[in-house]
Amino acid sequence: MLLVPHRTEGMGVEALPEDYQKLMAIVAGRTELVMAKDAARLGSENTPARVEPVRGQLRKPAELGWLVRTGSRRYPPR
Repeated sequence: MLLVPHRTEGMGVEALPEDYQKLMAIVAGRTELVMAKDAARLGSENTPARVEPVRGQLRKPAELGWLVRTGSRRYPPR
């Protein structure tokens, strides 16, 4: 089952699962590039155990057209 759908024209973040909607709001609410550790810090402590799942959660929407990922694994606000 595909939790994060491929983004198509006119599709809003409400099509995403709640956890992904929260991540999208974090990225959209920032003025600078976001790294996984930045997004994890907003939710709880910044530990490797917390950052790695967030890194995966950011990578998936980037692969499916929801986010842009730079070569340095950072995500610009949209």
